[in-house]
Amino acid sequence: MAEFSDELALLDAARKVKASGYTQTDAFTPFPVHGIDEALGIKPTILPFIVLCAGLCGLATALVMQVWMNAIDYPYIISGKPYKSWPAFIPVSFELTVLFSAFTSFLGMIALNRLPRLSNPVFTNPRFDRVTDDKFFLYVDSRDKYYNSQAVHDLLKGSHPEALFEVEEDSSSSSVPSWIYYTLGSVILASMIPAMVVFVMRNSTSEKPRWHVFFDMDFQPKKKPQQKTTIFADGRAMRPQVVGTVARGQLDQSDPFYLGYDPTQPTAALLKANQLVAKPIQDGGQDAKVEPSPGVAAPQTDPNATQTPPAVPAQSPPSADAGQAAAPQPAPMGIQRAWITEFPLPVDRDLIALGKKKFETYCSVCHGISGTGDGLVARRADQLAQGYWLPPTSLHDPKVVAQPIGQIFYTITNGKGKMAGYGGSIEPRERWAIVLYIQALQRSQDARLEDVPQEKSATAAGSNGG
Repeated sequence: MAEFSDELALLDAARKVKASGYTQTDAFTPFPVHGIDEALGIKPTILPFIVLCAGLCGLATALVMQVWMNAIDYPYIISGKPYKSWPAFIPVSFELTVLFSAFTSFLGMIALNRLPRLSNPVFTNPRFDRVTDDKFFLYVDSRDKYYNSQAVHDLLKGSHPEALFEVEEDSSSSSVPSWIYYTLGSVILASMIPAMVVFVMRNSTSEKPRWHVFFDMDFQPKKKPQQKTTIFADGRAMRPQVVGTVARGQLDQSDPFYLGYDPTQPTAALLKANQLVAKPIQDGGQDAKVEPSPGVAAPQTDPNATQTPPAVPAQSPPSADAGQAAAPQPAPMGIQRAWITEFPLPVDRDLIALGKKKFETYCSVCHGISGTGDGLVARRADQLAQGYWLPPTSLHDPKVVAQPIGQIFYTITNGKGKMAGYGGSIEPRERWAIVLYIQALQRSQDARLEDVPQEKSATAAGSNGG
């Protein structure tokens, strides 16, 4: 083994050794040296090919697993996606490909380098300790088929090394001391104790409370709902809403655009009706009518409600010193609503296209592409024939066709029957777009000849010989 002070001298010596035909060589450097592999004649490693095969195995495993789970063992349609949804398989396939490749790269590197090697003959020379600081070493193994001690000595000496010395085998015993085996076995047995304790506790019952390993997680300095506290004067841990503030998500509770109805109209109508009952009819028995706002239908009973509208007590108008009129409150369930009858958005092709996209994404799985109630979920339920399945409503039912657009918007937002509400999943503008597309479906399925433009109907009549 020769010792050099810089990487250039090491590269020059390595090229000379390779040119002489020696193959059992190695170099030790404090940092990676560019070109050392070519200088020593080291062949490219097969590790990249092994990692590629492992990655392909991970990809195949992920695809087979997902196809089996989603399309064979437990076929279930989610959001209208097919059983074999290849785009949906990409995340899991990517993860398993990376996982298999990473483990193979790490374990393959250790195996190909025959690691760990706890002892090496070069460690016997104290000068070799500087290999991690500022020295470079070139090593020629005596097991090389062309090895000759004097020839190798002369060859390395011609490279002008700082030092040149023979590497002696380590004379210490190669057997592992017995106490290492005993210690390793004891550690393995001790590591199994927690797992055994957890297994016993999970499969048995006890009248004693469980162990609290982390007290800060089990006994946190907090107050749960309905608990008492000494922090506030009223002794309540739950604090009421601050006067004059709006809770998150409740800012739009009085806007017809977000409700589908005008919350002020039914309140006024019921107040007027209550006043007519509470006091004698005056002015010749003519009661004033409450006209709805433009684009708002007359108050109707909410079909979603199961209770009769409660009586609303008469209220006096607010006093002048009240500062400002009270904010309109949304109408609760069970009272009359003034549904919106005119679209609050400009109607154009883009809005219809948006409604078609959202309808096919969220609604068609139950109501069907054409809205007749024959979606994939409904067909699957009919195949199972469990008996308790409630078929989806056909959007072409006369009761649905007669509903104002605000009522349809309200049903999409809050749900009805077994249909869940989509207010948290679909934006208000998208819900109005769905309502517009539903009306387009109804118009297309229940159209009359009068709905066809005159020039179109004349063309159709001419083609039929009329």
